[in-house]
Amino acid sequence: MQNAAPEPVSNGYTADPSSPGYWFYDGLRIQAELETHQFTVGYARAHWAAETKVLDVATGQGALAKQLLDAGFRVSCTSWNDECRVPVPIYRLDLDHPFGPADVGRQRFPLVCCIEIIEHVENPAAFLRSCESLLDDDGRLVLSTPNVESAAARLQWLLRGRPRIFSGDEIRRNRHISMLWREGLEFLIDQAGLHVCEKHLVGSFNLAPSLLATVRGLVYKGMCRLLPGEPRGTTRLYVLARSAAGRRPHGADEVW
Repeated sequence: MQNAAPEPVSNGYTADPSSPGYWFYDGLRIQAELETHQFTVGYARAHWAAETKVLDVATGQGALAKQLLDAGFRVSCTSWNDECRVPVPIYRLDLDHPFGPADVGRQRFPLVCCIEIIEHVENPAAFLRSCESLLDDDGRLVLSTPNVESAAARLQWLLRGRPRIFSGDEIRRNRHISMLWREGLEFLIDQAGLHVCEKHLVGSFNLAPSLLATVRGLVYKGMCRLLPGEPRGTTRLYVLARSAAGRRPHGADEVW
């Protein structure tokens, strides 16, 4: 496990004054930790030449797609609404149903990006299988989801019985419906015919200045030092590749 070092905030990024800790890129809202997007773009630049095909799954307004486009990649997107404001090929997909190359221009991709989307779908296992089908044989899938082992999430578990991001309006309005802990997610990754090449914890605990926030920050630091598991970072980020073993169906008849 690595803690991905954040890159300096560069031109094109502006802070969202109404939501501390959130950002825009070229006027497009980033619906994830800034470090998650920066890692993804940096990883793409480090491993592929300009003009390489990249697919951004569930693009939102298109902030990641625009960053990849500005980095010189040939970007396509999927969307289940009409919010994308980037002039690239857009494939309309309902991610609650199986999909494959036929749904994205009958093509596969060297790089597929699934940033902060798997927690929004009804069937994460089926979603991972569909994403695996979009990869070139030596392609990579960058996947991120909230880290429910983080110190902040664990304190919320203790006080509320659930992480804040998986409660209330976060369920009803933002559709955070599939909470994935590390072991469960990595089991689904394996079953989908994928293996983990890299994993990182990114994102910081954003606390507005106050006495309570200072106390909470000290509690988080203590938890990160003392607790087992992966309490650092608000986001869990993986780089995945196709597994030589292929998919491993795990049916109900195999359950004890």
